[in-house]
Amino acid sequence: MATGDVVPRPPEHVRCKNFGCNKYFDPRCADQTTCVHHRLPPVFHETAKYWACCPDKKAYDWDEFMKIPGCQTGHCTDVTKDKKFLGGADLRAENAPKRLDDEVPVDPRKKLDKLREGLVSIGVPADDFDRAWGRLSAQLGDLSLVVQRMNQLFTDVLQNADTDDVNLPD
Repeated sequence: MATGDVVPRPPEHVRCKNFGCNKYFDPRCADQTTCVHHRLPPVFHETAKYWACCPDKKAYDWDEFMKIPGCQTGHCTDVTKDKKFLGGADLRAENAPKRLDDEVPVDPRKKLDKLREGLVSIGVPADDFDRAWGRLSAQLGDLSLVVQRMNQLFTDVLQNADTDDVNLPD
């Protein structure tokens, strides 16, 4: 064989799927390989290229990007990663502001307003609902107690609907 000839890759060898490794290896002997790779996928944002686990090492040229050394050592693998790369949308989603009120319980008044809206949409007169929750509010003195009582009343009606004449044949 002459110097500089390319040695053919054995057919059973596959390319490592760890980010940034790209070595060919025999998957039957993966535990005998040494793999220097990146923990997280590459990021391609505008003209910058970098590994998500090494954001301080950016490149603007493909060859320079491919020369960024891996940040961890392990064994080669033939298991494909779920996320192959990240882009601007991924970065924006990760750093998007989080709402502080997402998990705050809904105000009892808002719950009553939603209930009223639903009942009106199926034909219950709004005045009847307003009168009912108004009486309960005067009696119980706290809107959260009114909501609990309304919940109890509607649950009772719905659970007993099949025992009343609602579901009986004509």
